[in-house]
Amino acid sequence: MSEKTLEEYVESIGALEQLESPVSTSSVARLLDLTLASVSEMLRKLADKGLVEYEPYQGATLTEEGRRHFLKLTRRHRLWEVFLNRHLGMGWEEVNGEACKLEHATSDAVADRLAEFLGNPETCPHGNPIPKLDQDYFEVSGISLDDLEIGQFAKVAQIINERDPEFLRYLSSLGLIPGTEVRLLEKAPFAGPLSIEANGFTKVLGPEAARFIVVKPV
Repeated sequence: MSEKTLEEYVESIGALEQLESPVSTSSVARLLDLTLASVSEMLRKLADKGLVEYEPYQGATLTEEGRRHFLKLTRRHRLWEVFLNRHLGMGWEEVNGEACKLEHATSDAVADRLAEFLGNPETCPHGNPIPKLDQDYFEVSGISLDDLEIGQFAKVAQIINERDPEFLRYLSSLGLIPGTEVRLLEKAPFAGPLSIEANGFTKVLGPEAARFIVVKPV
């Protein structure tokens, strides 16, 4: 298991913990686009390293050590996303891949200088919070879009799945970016699609996509 692979899993579990706890194996598999078998095997390895607590068929949660690791990695990653988007003009669908490469070669000292240079931003281009120095937890700031009640208004706050460029382009085409006000109009039965109102238009979104969109009810 490479250090990079380990860190990608830790980051993914930490992000998903904002939506569910413990984090299910299937959620990690969907986010990383991997098989359930390979994710289960990796979660066992992470548990052996003391980074997660894992129970088969129950899910995984970060340990205290895993959470420290997650926050440090996430701080570096999202600071680079802001830099790439703001100063190099890269789109929000492009910055994740480049930030993944840069975070592994970034020291704490460089991350601190980068944060200062950027004016200590609070969120990345996907609306996800950037941890502060010595922060030891993440506060859940909303609910997933598919958890809204019919007729309820909310604002898009975060996009949990920032790894998939096509997914982000799709959300852009629907106008579902951080700050957009939405209203849930209808939920089709049997885990069918959601009908939502955004920017004065009715949009249809699958439940899998909606799950990775965090909103704050208005």
